[in-house]
Amino acid sequence: MEKTIKDHLIDIFDDLGQDNQKKFKNKLCDRSKEPRVRRGKIEKAKDSLDLADLMVITFTSKDVVSVSLEILEAIGCNEQAKELREVTGHTDTCGSVHDPTARPRPPSNDKHFIDSNRKELIQRVNNIDAILDELYEKEIIEKEEYNLIRAEKTPQSKMRALFDGPINSAGTAGKDALYEVLMKLQFHLMKDLGAK
Repeated sequence: MEKTIKDHLIDIFDDLGQDNQKKFKNKLCDRSKEPRVRRGKIEKAKDSLDLADLMVITFTSKDVVSVSLEILEAIGCNEQAKELREVTGHTDTCGSVHDPTARPRPPSNDKHFIDSNRKELIQRVNNIDAILDELYEKEIIEKEEYNLIRAEKTPQSKMRALFDGPINSAGTAGKDALYEVLMKLQFHLMKDLGAK
């Protein structure tokens, strides 16, 4: 069976050893570009498998190789960066190999779909508990945030709390995940708002 990008990442992270894995995690935490990864999630990554999972979930198959190469080179692990580039067929630092299993992405323009349609989404989304369940499962929201948002009285106040809290702090990864969940659970509303 052909190895996935995640399999290749696990191999690379195993090769790094404990000290370089720690450097990788620190550099990942300090990364200023979106999507950013919360320190709490990084600390939960106890081994190569957890770290590879975190990278693929956060950056999707589309960007995970580029981000991994960027961090590997920044911490001086050029051999591992070279190996990752070779085994994935990654040709440059801008693009990546097409992965047909990559999750759907919102239409690309300067402003994220979720930001552009915030007001409409707050007013019109009605199945918020199911949306929270999905986002909790994807680890976009923590248990405490999940409970606080569910305690809100109206659908509008739940959506505002979701936007202003976990989606805001998760950055682009959070918005992408919310977009994906809304496409799954509120498809007709999303189409009405112009989602592709």
